[in-house]
Amino acid sequence: MKQNTKNLSRAALLLAIAIVFQFIGKNFPDSQVFVGPAVNAILILSAFVSGTGLGIMVGIFTPLLAFLLGQLNPMLGPFIPFVIIGNALYVLCFGLLKNKGIILSYTGIVIAAVVKFAFLDLSATKIVHALNILPKGQKGQLATKLLAKSMTTPQLITGLIGGIIAVIIISILKRNKVLNNN
Repeated sequence: MKQNTKNLSRAALLLAIAIVFQFIGKNFPDSQVFVGPAVNAILILSAFVSGTGLGIMVGIFTPLLAFLLGQLNPMLGPFIPFVIIGNALYVLCFGLLKNKGIILSYTGIVIAAVVKFAFLDLSATKIVHALNILPKGQKGQLATKLLAKSMTTPQLITGLIGGIIAVIIISILKRNKVLNNN
């Protein structure tokens, strides 16, 4: 199988796994604790096994599919572009350090999680209000509360946990020779 086809297949498989986690998570209250780390781990795994570009593509599709599946609260629909950018930043930060050894992989996870958190926190608390994209009145107040609850500190926590899970999985796959040392 050609490398491009192999990478695309891996990215598609990982996206399908993310969809499964999102589908399962929509049936649990406060599922961000479960779904967030799983999806972040999948983003990192996608970048590692398929390349940074395809990892970013998985990061683009995961919030769109979360919205379509009902995993993402419909009131947060206007925030999807920000989640996409946050995911892209997360994957890109890790992608820049992914082949530089285990220490830099972990450093990449920390940097990626902090950058994603900082962007989503700023977007949720300042940018959406400056752009005036949230609904007015009571719905807007509820959307603001939802953003504060899900797009601030929890993003840092789920980014770190998901990244650590991904690096552990990558190490196991390498040790068992499922992945090349790339």
